[in-house]
Amino acid sequence: MERDDFSQNTLWDKIVFSKIRHLFGNRVQLVISSSAPLSAEVANFSRSVFSCQFVEGYGQTECIAGCWQISDDIRSGETGIPTPVNHIKFIDVPEKDYYAKDRVGEICIRSQAVFKGYLYDEVKTHETIDNEGWLHTGDIGQWTKNGTMKIIDRKNSVFKVSDCLYQIWRRNTFF
Repeated sequence: MERDDFSQNTLWDKIVFSKIRHLFGNRVQLVISSSAPLSAEVANFSRSVFSCQFVEGYGQTECIAGCWQISDDIRSGETGIPTPVNHIKFIDVPEKDYYAKDRVGEICIRSQAVFKGYLYDEVKTHETIDNEGWLHTGDIGQWTKNGTMKIIDRKNSVFKVSDCLYQIWRRNTFF
């Protein structure tokens, strides 16, 4: 289900979506998704349910707003174009067969929006930011034909949190 306008005149709106919008007070005017890749199906469904602008972006705690969709670009599953303050490049990840020459690789960001480092953790800081000031995000991106970025993978799908290792898998859920 796709919707590129925000009208509420379909049968689905009358029977189902109006009830969902009512649960949110009938006041949702903008939905912003970032922090993790969102499937096109979930984005399209959300856009249809709420009948409002649905914007996807890319960023992380270490660097805010790396890419952002512009208002007339509503292609689901893409995170938009780089924000004006950021320089973005892809680097090769040969162990996963991703190569920058193919317009795919690990996303690296350099800008004034990149953090200076981890407090009291010089080792982790130097693992994350290289000598040229590029933040290595660990995310794998791909440039689309439209010039927007799409997140397709992680360099490492295992995260360590409080001395525990967690395997990451992609989940497509709604509520």
